[in-house]
Amino acid sequence: MVQAFMLRKIYIFAVLLKLSIEVAPSIAQQAKNVVPTVASASVPLYPRAIRAARIQGDVVLRLSTNGERVSAIDAESGPPALVQAAKDNVKTWRFEPHAPTSFEVAFHYKLLVPTKCDSECKCDYAGNESVVLELPTNVDVNARVAMICDPRGTITDRQ
Repeated sequence: MVQAFMLRKIYIFAVLLKLSIEVAPSIAQQAKNVVPTVASASVPLYPRAIRAARIQGDVVLRLSTNGERVSAIDAESGPPALVQAAKDNVKTWRFEPHAPTSFEVAFHYKLLVPTKCDSECKCDYAGNESVVLELPTNVDVNARVAMICDPRGTITDRQ
């Protein structure tokens, strides 16, 4: 009798363990897919003054939505000037109707520095200016560093 009882307990434990292993990835996958679909958004800019100050880096924002728009924005990390630029951009986002939710978005701001400039201030850059939107979770903004060029001199400041 005791053996049958113990075997039944082991069997129930094994069934519960098997179910938890099969169901857990499914629940985790659903949790990852709760981000809403962006219906419209303005293209993010790299503000001229911030480029001139040579500020670059990553910004992480935590957004909350009301089912259509961004209802709250919390800065998780990033240079303050870039945080403000990212916040200004997400305020323009409109979503397809969805249940209110919260999620993180990462903005990556990168400055492109010239690799070579000639005497007429025509410069070659290692990359192209671009904006890549993987909404609503990732935004890449690449822009040329603001340069002041004097054709009488050489450009030596290439931070």
